[in-house]
Amino acid sequence: MDQFNFMDDISELKVLMVEDDMLTQKINRATLSKAPITMTIVSNGNEAIEELNKKCYDLVLMDVYMPVQDGLDTTRWIRDLDDPYFKDVPIFALTNFPSDEHRDEILNSGMNEHLVKPITLQEFYEKASQYSFRADC
Repeated sequence: MDQFNFMDDISELKVLMVEDDMLTQKINRATLSKAPITMTIVSNGNEAIEELNKKCYDLVLMDVYMPVQDGLDTTRWIRDLDDPYFKDVPIFALTNFPSDEHRDEILNSGMNEHLVKPITLQEFYEKASQYSFRADC
């Protein structure tokens, strides 16, 4: 499947980006502006949990290290909820650390993928093309 065409077959994805750094928020929003997505941005894990309880998202882009509640703990909390949506919603880590050890920690928390900041549109498409989207909430 062509990494730049797979999303042409679906309507806009609803993406929740959880990122505390304003500059990174702007960079990621600009990078992903070419993808068929609508994006909501929150600044920490507590805000992410509140947002996920209010609205259904197709994908979560989760910063790993944030104040208030980090991405690892937030993901564990989401995955522990009983509703199948919370067990299945794809969560992609956003991190500055590309090491295998760090990647293992991320995947063990319940996240599905590991994206190194700054993310690229190509990398986003490569990872996202492996998933079926349409949150069923």
